[in-house]
Amino acid sequence: MITGKSVPRAVLSALSVLYGCGVLLRNRLYDSKVFKAYRSALPVISIGNLTVGGNGKTPLCHFLAEQLRERGMQPVILSRGYGGSLRGPHRVTDSDTPDLVGDEPLLLSFLCRVPVYISRSRVAGVQLIEQQKTGNIVILDDGFQHRALHRDLDVISSFVGTPQAIENLVEGQLLPLGRFREDRDEGLARATLLVLAERRSLGASEQLPPIDARILRLVPPHVTIFRSFLTSQGVTWLDDRGAVSPQEVIAFAGIAQPDGFFDSLRKEGFSLASTHSFADHHVFSSHDVERIAAAHPMLPLVCTEKDGIKVKQLNTSMCSRVAVFRTSLRVTPADSFMVSVMRELRRRSETTHDR
Repeated sequence: MITGKSVPRAVLSALSVLYGCGVLLRNRLYDSKVFKAYRSALPVISIGNLTVGGNGKTPLCHFLAEQLRERGMQPVILSRGYGGSLRGPHRVTDSDTPDLVGDEPLLLSFLCRVPVYISRSRVAGVQLIEQQKTGNIVILDDGFQHRALHRDLDVISSFVGTPQAIENLVEGQLLPLGRFREDRDEGLARATLLVLAERRSLGASEQLPPIDARILRLVPPHVTIFRSFLTSQGVTWLDDRGAVSPQEVIAFAGIAQPDGFFDSLRKEGFSLASTHSFADHHVFSSHDVERIAAAHPMLPLVCTEKDGIKVKQLNTSMCSRVAVFRTSLRVTPADSFMVSVMRELRRRSETTHDR
C-alpha cells in the first residue's frame, strides 16, 4: 500500500477510483459469465480476505483441514505459493524450501497431514489434484479474488485485532489509498461465511470483546459471522530439544500485524527484552539472526512458526538459540462453523446430482 507520506492524498484517491473500476469491471464480467470460471469435479472451499496484510487465512486453512479430516474427508490445500519461485502446479514435499514454494505452503505442509499444492494458476493446480486423485475436497488458500476457479463456499477471514484494523474495515478504502483489494460491500455480498480474526491468544480468563456494532451493520444477512483466535501450544526449541519455560527472551517476527504475536508471548509469561519486526514474508538471512542475537548474547530468540520454517534453513550457529512459539487456531462457535461448512457442501452435492 502506498502511503500519503510519499504521495498526495488526492493522487491516492484518484488511483483508488481507477483501481476500483478495474476490479469492478472484472467482477462484473465473471458475474455475467462473459469470463468463464472452471468448475472442478471436486468441491472447492475458498479461504480468502478483502484486504492486504495478515488476516489469519493460513491458520484458518489448517483448522479447516483438520476439521474435515476428522469428519472422514480427504482435503487438499491449494495455494498460490506467494514468495516462492516455482510457478507450479507442484505438490509440496519435505525437500522443498521457502524460496521455491513460499513460506506459508511449506508451513501448511509441515503442520497439516494433508497434501499441499502450489500453482500461480489455481485452475491448473486443481486440475493436477484431480489427475493425481490425492483428495476429495480442495481448500483454496487466499482464493477469494481468484475467480477463474469456481468455488462452492467462500469464507472471508478479516483481521479485527486492533482498533486501527476495525477502523480500516469500517472505512473500506480501496488500494492504494486504503487496504481493500476490492469494494468491501461487493466482496461481503459474495461471501458465505465471515470469520473475524483476532490473531492473538486469549488468557485463561479473558473473554473475547464484543463485535463492534459498525461491523455488524456492514455484513449482509445471508453471511454468517464467526470469530477466531489463537491458543498457545507452548514455546519449543527450533532444533526439537524440547520446551522453553517462560523467561526473558528476544522476540522477532516477519509477519503482518506482529503485535499480536508479541502480546501473546507476554500472556504466556515471557518477558521481552526487545522486539524486532520485519516485513511479512521476510526472507531471513544469517546476518538478520546474528544481529538480533548480538544485543543480548545470553537470551533465547523466539519467533513464529512461519518464521521458524525459514530460519531453520540458515547456516548459522545462532539457530541453536532460536525457539518457536507454536499456536493453533480456534473458531467460535466451532460446531456451528463446521455445520455451516458441511451444509453448503451438501447443497453443492445435491445441485450436482440434479444436473
